Amino acid sequence: MKFPYPENNSDWQTAYTRDDAFKQYGEHARHSELSMLAGVVSISTFIAILATPKVDLTAFRLYEKIGILLVLVIVVFLLFFIVQSMAVRFAKTFFTDFYRPPEGIDPAKIINYRLHGKFKLPPPFSMLSQFRYIMARDAEIIKSDQWPAWCARNLGGPLLLIVFDGCALYLERGNRFSRIVGPGDKTPFLEWYETIKYVVDLRPKIKDGNFDVWTKDGININLTVQIECRIGDPQNNDPDANLVYPYDPIAIKKAVERHSVRWTNRLTDADPSEFTWIDAAWGQVTGIVPGYIGSRMLDDLFMENRKSGQILSPNAVQEIFNKLNKATNGFGVFITDFQVLEIKLPKEVEEHQKEYWKAERQSIATRIEGEAKAFSIRTREKARAEAQYDIILAIAEGLEKHQDGKFTEPLLLSLSGVLDESLSEPLTRAYLAGETLDTLEQLQKILDHLVFN
Repeated sequence: MKFPYPENNSDWQTAYTRDDAFKQYGEHARHSELSMLAGVVSISTFIAILATPKVDLTAFRLYEKIGILLVLVIVVFLLFFIVQSMAVRFAKTFFTDFYRPPEGIDPAKIINYRLHGKFKLPPPFSMLSQFRYIMARDAEIIKSDQWPAWCARNLGGPLLLIVFDGCALYLERGNRFSRIVGPGDKTPFLEWYETIKYVVDLRPKIKDGNFDVWTKDGININLTVQIECRIGDPQNNDPDANLVYPYDPIAIKKAVERHSVRWTNRLTDADPSEFTWIDAAWGQVTGIVPGYIGSRMLDDLFMENRKSGQILSPNAVQEIFNKLNKATNGFGVFITDFQVLEIKLPKEVEEHQKEYWKAERQSIATRIEGEAKAFSIRTREKARAEAQYDIILAIAEGLEKHQDGKFTEPLLLSLSGVLDESLSEPLTRAYLAGETLDTLEQLQKILDHLVFN
């Protein structure tokens, strides 16, 4: 059978409208009632033909003939209603035996609604002929215990679909995909043969769990991980739609069709469970995260500056986050957050690693402290040497200006002490040029000669 709806997903919302429902509904009502009426008239006509030769109609007056005709018409309509009630009773019994509706669902209401239909009336009488409706909100159908909701899931429409923000409906037609409808200013309609297969929640979902992983050096780690995911790209929101949660029909179709049935444990589970799109996204977590940890040593996962593999570092989280999205985007699911909540090591490994990490941390701290002290000393001595260098230059300039040799003894002693201390420091001699050292040494000899003579 040819697919009755446009393949363009932008037309899915309005592929079947209220006007289409009125038109199709009237056809079903007319066909059923006219067929039944034709059968009753045929039977009545046959009986009348058999009875006519035995009755002399010429003996009756006109009003008597009209009375007889009215009686025949009444009899025909009585037979029609009797046959119709018997047909409805038989259909109700067959419906109950075939579909097994739950308690509280009246098959007669469903049969009458789908058989007789509604007729389009001009305003203001249009309010007297309205279709039934169902509302989908918070990933479920409101008033799901009433017959319109049961009918939408098992038989079909026509039904008005009121879909709230954050929700969408996956429709099938004969166990085959039909279309995706959701919230918006254009209200969708459920067609005669369409059924609601899934009510899809478009709001972000949070799932957490723990699983075991192995490091490259063979250490078992138990991780507790949490992800937040949703259907459709949250960046592709239509500002004109006034929707809090973006509605992407193609992404919804991919995510729903990821559903499958599986046994979590075939030995203990009597019945299979449904494998949803959230489970599919979690399956990527339990595959990508162990792969990341399995390619690294234990110390690389917990210590800084170890090949950029620290599991709780922003770089590692971002790398895993990108890999998860690359894997889940193929079936319409987007990971919006990824976190490692808890890491558990075997007790003996944890104790050993604590001691090892403590010693290595102490070693790193000692090395850093030593480097800091050495840097401080080098900085201080360099500054001191530069200061002394400036003083020596000032002394040299002063001596050059006073070549008459008239110096007091304290001044000469002070100058000699400064030179003695400066030239005895290895760092000072390292920072001074060779020519400067020769000059200072000669100056020291001159001062010594002046002081002691």
